[in-house]
Amino acid sequence: PFDITELALRINQILHRTLSADGSEVIRSGPMVIDMISCDVTIYGKRVELTFREYELLRFLAGNKGRVFSREELLNRVWGYDYFGGDRTVDTHIRRLRSKTDDPNNSFIETVRNIGYRFKRDK
Repeated sequence: PFDITELALRINQILHRTLSADGSEVIRSGPMVIDMISCDVTIYGKRVELTFREYELLRFLAGNKGRVFSREELLNRVWGYDYFGGDRTVDTHIRRLRSKTDDPNNSFIETVRNIGYRFKRDK
């Protein structure tokens, strides 16, 4: 007794959690390296301490560079379909991620006004 659409969405969510868009186990963007095997994030070789949810959010966005996601999509893909909190929790996590990863020379996550967020494409 299950809905085939929900099953497909859950499988898709698991796949997005385990692989980047190109199927590799390391995501690179400028000075940032996300190692999905060790769950480490480094910028200029320095390890960045992230909470589990911050890491999952960063990994999801970086694995889909350039694609814009609404708050609701991020809640569903990163927090899961059974999350009942408000969508502003995404804003809070994005703010914390930016404070830990951005510097004057690099900003990795962009806000797309009235839509949501995206990870910047490499230039």
